[in-house]
Amino acid sequence: MDGPNVNWKFFENLQADLKKKEYSHEALSIGSCGLHILHNSFKYGESSTGWNISEMLTSLCWLFKDSPSRREDFLMLSTLKKFPLKFCKVRWLENVPAVERAIQIWPDVVSYIQNVEKGVFVTNKNKSYLNIKEATQDKFILVKFHVFLSIAKTIKPFLEFYQSDAPLLPFFSDDILKLCKHLVEYFNVYKPEYNFSSAIELCKFDFTDEGLLNSVGKVSMGFVAENIVKQLVKKKYFYLKGAFNVKSEFCSFVIKLLYHLMRKYPINYALVRNSSCFDPRKMASQPGNCVKSLKQLLLHLSQKKIVLDTDCDGIIFQYKNFLQNIVNMYLSAFQTFKPNTRLDIFFNEYMSKSVKDYNKIWPVMKIIFTLSHGQASIKRGFSTNKKIEDEYMAQESYVARHVVCDAIKSYGEILNIPISNDLRKFVFSAWQKYMLHLEENKKTKINEGISNKGKIISDEMDYLKVKRQCLETDVSSMDKTYENLTEEAE
Repeated sequence: MDGPNVNWKFFENLQADLKKKEYSHEALSIGSCGLHILHNSFKYGESSTGWNISEMLTSLCWLFKDSPSRREDFLMLSTLKKFPLKFCKVRWLENVPAVERAIQIWPDVVSYIQNVEKGVFVTNKNKSYLNIKEATQDKFILVKFHVFLSIAKTIKPFLEFYQSDAPLLPFFSDDILKLCKHLVEYFNVYKPEYNFSSAIELCKFDFTDEGLLNSVGKVSMGFVAENIVKQLVKKKYFYLKGAFNVKSEFCSFVIKLLYHLMRKYPINYALVRNSSCFDPRKMASQPGNCVKSLKQLLLHLSQKKIVLDTDCDGIIFQYKNFLQNIVNMYLSAFQTFKPNTRLDIFFNEYMSKSVKDYNKIWPVMKIIFTLSHGQASIKRGFSTNKKIEDEYMAQESYVARHVVCDAIKSYGEILNIPISNDLRKFVFSAWQKYMLHLEENKKTKINEGISNKGKIISDEMDYLKVKRQCLETDVSSMDKTYENLTEEAE
């Protein structure tokens, strides 16, 4: 998979090619993958603190992975009998479980490191061990873990919801607005009088302006983290300076996250912001704003020559007609619309009742619904691979398990799969097919062995032929030398 720079260059070349040739329109763009940008913004924020939480979680996993002696020693003193979870920086949804497990077992980890240092346990002090040893000496490490966990939990629902192939672009701008408002208001990093209430205000908000920041004392790191800090300060007063530094670094975490998020996020595109006019809930509650958004959307589409200027008035008329006739008639369905319902299926139910009345607005909806909000299918494939992976698994087994996972997803739950006669027959004959497969593999190996044996003999014969030629050359050379010496002697 190419990087973003390569993809953007390809898009620029595509646009230039569309302009040069006889095509009547340009390609639409809503920016890079929003899921990647959000996850990378989280990483930027965490790295700006210097806490190295990601490295600690990785080291914690590798410290006990593939090391039976360490695992045995750890279990001897562990109260929970649990090990660290695998952590990978590029997998979006693994941050929360990994840091939750680290918090749970941290007292056991501290006890293990202390026993190693006392000589009770013997282990190789590799890089992972040294990283964890350094972390155990940090009095504020649990505060940092809880801060990391709190922010990760805040963005996790967004990442989970948009890891879908369903048309979700109309919800995108409002959801990212809610996410940013939650980060700002809950952690109180910015002064409340400089808040933002709309997507366009969010795009114009300068997250790096120090004049908008609250004082460090007013910042909240979350309920649990704040309580741990208070307990530490009560025990020893000189921890107050350390608490102030942790809060300052936490502010940097949130600021960098929001700055990098808004610098590249698709909400900066008018096409993304105005696509919210096809959100059923907004169509029911804010019809006037939806009409304004539709006009801006049509302006962008007409500039790209995807929609004709002469059709825009008709599209707006049909949209208003839809709001008055359909939305008002089925108001409760639009007000109680759940975002996990597919928009194309939802609107098709109402559009199909009067196709001629909405023959212009429906194609515009289809254009918006086909725009992808992110590369969810790729990342979801990584998650599926992790669930089904096993050591020494053949490629066919991976494919087979993927087919099973896809089938279960299509039915929603495993209990929803109908047990048909064909399925029963297939399961009944599965063992027989497996035995036939083993026999075929056995025959294949025998044939490969025979062919390999013939190849070995052939290679030996070729080697002997070459060796014979070398010997014949040597004998011929020796004969010539003998004849020359005989002539000289005579």
